[in-house]
Amino acid sequence: MPDSLEDTSTISLRICLEGHANALALNKDNTQIAVAGRSLLKVYSISNHGFTESCNMRGGKNQNLSYSSNDVAWSTLDSNLLATAATNGVVSVWDLSKFGRQKQLLVYNEHERTAHTVTFHSSEPNILISGSQDGTIKCFDIRSDKSVNTYFSNSESVRDVKFSPHTQNIFSAVSENGTVQLWDMRKWDKCMVQFTAHYGPVYTCDWHPTRNWLATGSRDKQIKVWNMDGRPGLEHTIHTIAVVGRVKWRPERTYHIASCALVVDYSVHVWDIRRPYIPFASFNEHTNVTTGIAWQGSDSHCLLSTSKDSTIYKHAFKDATRPALKANAQGASQGRFGDISFANKIKEYAPKASGASNTKTTSFIRRKANVAGSIQFHLDHSKMYKFMLNDTISGYPLSESESRPTQEHESFIGCARELIISGRNLSELCEHNAEVAKKYGKHNATTLWNFIKLFYGSNHFEPPFEHRSSFSNQKNPMNSRRATQVASDRPQQRNDLGQDLNGNTPETAHETAVANVDDDALGDSGVEHPPTSSVILSETQIISEITFDNFELLRNGFIYVGPTESAKALAFPALHHDVQAARPQLDLKASDHEKSPPPHVPTVLKVSHVPPIPMWEPHKFVTDALMLMNDVGDVQTALTVLISLGEARKLLPIEDTLVEHWFHTYVDQLHRYELWNEACEVINRSWLRSVQQLNQHSTAMHTNCGECGRPMGGKVGWYCDKCKSMQSAKCCVCGLIVRGVYAWCQGCSHGGHIEHLQKYFAKHSKCPKCGHLCAYS
Repeated sequence: MPDSLEDTSTISLRICLEGHANALALNKDNTQIAVAGRSLLKVYSISNHGFTESCNMRGGKNQNLSYSSNDVAWSTLDSNLLATAATNGVVSVWDLSKFGRQKQLLVYNEHERTAHTVTFHSSEPNILISGSQDGTIKCFDIRSDKSVNTYFSNSESVRDVKFSPHTQNIFSAVSENGTVQLWDMRKWDKCMVQFTAHYGPVYTCDWHPTRNWLATGSRDKQIKVWNMDGRPGLEHTIHTIAVVGRVKWRPERTYHIASCALVVDYSVHVWDIRRPYIPFASFNEHTNVTTGIAWQGSDSHCLLSTSKDSTIYKHAFKDATRPALKANAQGASQGRFGDISFANKIKEYAPKASGASNTKTTSFIRRKANVAGSIQFHLDHSKMYKFMLNDTISGYPLSESESRPTQEHESFIGCARELIISGRNLSELCEHNAEVAKKYGKHNATTLWNFIKLFYGSNHFEPPFEHRSSFSNQKNPMNSRRATQVASDRPQQRNDLGQDLNGNTPETAHETAVANVDDDALGDSGVEHPPTSSVILSETQIISEITFDNFELLRNGFIYVGPTESAKALAFPALHHDVQAARPQLDLKASDHEKSPPPHVPTVLKVSHVPPIPMWEPHKFVTDALMLMNDVGDVQTALTVLISLGEARKLLPIEDTLVEHWFHTYVDQLHRYELWNEACEVINRSWLRSVQQLNQHSTAMHTNCGECGRPMGGKVGWYCDKCKSMQSAKCCVCGLIVRGVYAWCQGCSHGGHIEHLQKYFAKHSKCPKCGHLCAYS
């Protein structure tokens, strides 16, 4: 059925001004939709023209956390039964046929932590299950006020549970440790199947309506399709751009699945699993993260969604955008070792009707003329080319005396291994890291490390930083500035050239200076102070007291002077030079040449007025330099400098959110190059709590007994409480108790010495004890 035959159009409704919905669910007739959130629990009727509110279950005044919902499910057999999973762990059952507070039919308060998901049995109207943050799955019978079964997943959190539509009493559960489990609800002590599906937490799963396929979505930004016939096998992998929050198979389309993201991406995408890198269709109406999606029954042309923008949408498939039509048909990517891959689309030609040709034979791709192009989405073909690096420069091989230039990945790896971020004082860190940066050709980073050493390595900065003032009052009388007599060592030819800046003659200026010293500078204490209207500095005082942090314009490494506005911002903005001094001087008389100046005449600079002096700080300059490093892609240098600064980093005006982004980016890069130790060191040196917790996620290792399969929750190592044995502590190859590093299979729970397993699996593929097909790597 072509997509264009659908007559419905996209409609929307704002559902709540105080909050947003976390999930949605449809009734069995697909005529009503339930939306649930932390401040929302409503039911709407669906029509071709919009949504109409039918019931508000949060209308009362006496409400508690059991009304704050993470998930909602509608019974597949009874349109009056709803179930919600609350943030406080409560699972509630609602009866829409009742009135007022009686709608909350049952309240199960058995989960110890947040309940993430709830779902009804597909054929038993009284059975529902829920998954919680406490790592347990509860099975409830609404005819009872307590749970009938508890399933222990041996994980930190169960994020989603779904009943299989193909096998009665079988349900799947996905966890934050990346595992998928299949349970028979009649056997609570052990799961049927368990396997690791993703490298990160799995947040969602969904069963295919016609095939025994299970789709899972994870934080690793992938959607994986597993064939659950026999031993689970990976059929397809879809690569998305963000963390996958929800997945839903499309009705009447075997290979189509819809998904939405937990962060970053606000759109709802429909994927063809046979073409996993670009969506088949996209709905871009939401302005915030989408929290729930559902197809309207068997109608594959109508998709319902809700979002954090407090709206619900009924999307018509004919209004969806097709990203493939706007995508570039060519692509290139650079590998971590400097190799480049290039791919381009293969053009499809129609075969020739008749006649022979002497040209080169071409393989043709035949297409059915009566099939719409959108259905042929997955049939596009492309060619891949890979270009490897070779040891040549400008096309000529390198000689023995020449060295190949360092590639970017080699520079990154070398710096990551050799840069030091702790264990020494800042000056030594900067000196060492500057040499490392220079070794790998990062000259800008070398300059930055030297600058950090110059300004931060020799000074102890303690916030709040107090600037040094060259003209502040000195407590030591020996350091007070002394007014010095102004003298002239040159005979003047003209009266106007013999005057100082105030128009006084040398004698008058001499008397003025002495008077100022006598009347003002000495004061009552007898200590000399500079005059209030002028500051007189000797040559030695100028050299000793004017430091780099007195100049604002030193941030670029130069002092700019001259007839510009920049010169006015220097430390001496009140230096008004006599313009006559720049005019040509008359030649001195012969008699004047014979006169020698008196010995030890002090050189004096007189300033009539000194306003507040702007102080130059290195902090803004360093901040700009770190920002520039990040902009050019060198987050490695930016972050290592920031870590090395220690407490002095508090002086830099950089937001914590940006620093957190740098940490995550650099750690991801280190993980990409498998630099695990370096990544751990960077995480341990972080002062941000969100980064420090990266090493604390999924640290619990849950194991099962290799004999009976029961979870080993005891406190005595590998001792099993059920079979009363320590067989799991023994090596399945040599039969001895393992002391040291222990490796085991998550499928059969048998393990042993890692050296013995390495030798055994080099020649075999099955477990030496039970014959399980273990995946050893």
